Amino acid sequence: MEVLLLALFFISALIFFIAGKDDFGRTENKLTTKGKEEVKQENKQEVNEEVKQEIKQEIKQELNKEVKQEVNEEVEGKDSVEPTVGNNNN
Repeated sequence: MEVLLLALFFISALIFFIAGKDDFGRTENKLTTKGKEEVKQENKQEVNEEVKQEIKQEIKQELNKEVKQEVNEEVEGKDSVEPTVGNNNN
């Protein structure tokens, strides 16, 4: 009798375990995957915007340095040449 009750207990526990599982026929939950993808895309866009701004600032700084160097070279070059005023047709 005790063995029968023990067997009945384990069989009923197995039945409730199987019935409690919701994996049978379940489809993929698309809402959670879409949410994750949207968050990832938003993060990528934010990162891309930040990177673009940093690149623009670096390019501006490099151009400013180049322009300053060119201006300095021109100024140094003009000092050695005598300036002419008016039309000297001599």
